[in-house]
Amino acid sequence: MTAQLTPELVATGPDATTRTTVIRPGMCGSGSLFVGQIGDWTWDTVSTVCGTNAYTARDGRGAPTYLAFHYFHVRGSESLHVRGLTFGDLLRVDSRVFGFGSESVLTLHRIRRGTGAPEHVDPAAFFAFDEPDCLYAQNFNRWVVRGASGGNEDLRSASPVDFRHEHLSALPPEHSPRRAHARLRALMTAEPPADERSRLVVDYPIDVSRDLNGVGLLYFAAYFSIVDWALVRLWRYRGGSDAGFLGRVVLDQRIAYLGNADAGAVLRVRLSREPGGDVPGADETVRAVLADRDTGRPIAVAEQQVKTGVVA
Repeated sequence: MTAQLTPELVATGPDATTRTTVIRPGMCGSGSLFVGQIGDWTWDTVSTVCGTNAYTARDGRGAPTYLAFHYFHVRGSESLHVRGLTFGDLLRVDSRVFGFGSESVLTLHRIRRGTGAPEHVDPAAFFAFDEPDCLYAQNFNRWVVRGASGGNEDLRSASPVDFRHEHLSALPPEHSPRRAHARLRALMTAEPPADERSRLVVDYPIDVSRDLNGVGLLYFAAYFSIVDWALVRLWRYRGGSDAGFLGRVVLDQRIAYLGNADAGAVLRVRLSREPGGDVPGADETVRAVLADRDTGRPIAVAEQQVKTGVVA
């Protein structure tokens, strides 16, 4: 194991960590701040149990390699959801990492309010999603490096030389994030709703002052922000108010990452919605397909299941 990257993180086994943390202003709100925090916890946990520092990792050629997000899923409930967290909330986060070979890794986080003894993250219990006082987050990541062009469109697989994964448990096949990613990706070719008020197309220029991370890549949490930016417009198009949008409870949200984008790119976002959902309490399902406007290159597919409280 590597040295702990933060004092609040404690290793509880060869593939697991726990932490108790307090929600600070930079970790919560109606945007993607808490999602970004979950991603940082993934990097911390993988660094701790896999022998490499994800923040400074390099491949065999000495090039920086990044633990890029391939699939991101957060399941909440009406009593505990991403946008329901606020200043001072105390959280305990139990995490466990699963192996997917030398180039990919899955991290599961079970997040609940309060303190207490660490709990083992069992896949069967995790994917039951049956504790209303828990947030369940899964991150499927792949190691990537920039190709010869140096552009964000040219990312290739490359693992750090010191990445250890042989000791990690395998996830039961029925819970494979690759299956979930493929299901979302298939939505790229789905027919739009017949009701014109249930679909909308908007263009989003990458914002160089906000959307890029410290190494110049389109930040993984910015995808969530871009999706929300677009969904606000669909909401308004359907006659909803900004206050009503903020009052939505996002019970389930997921993104399949398909590509990155350079500064100056414009993303075309195709939005759709339908009533209902398969998550308890959801009365609306919304989807967003992101692609480069000029080339059609796919960037991401996102889905949210939401309790709006609005009668369709």
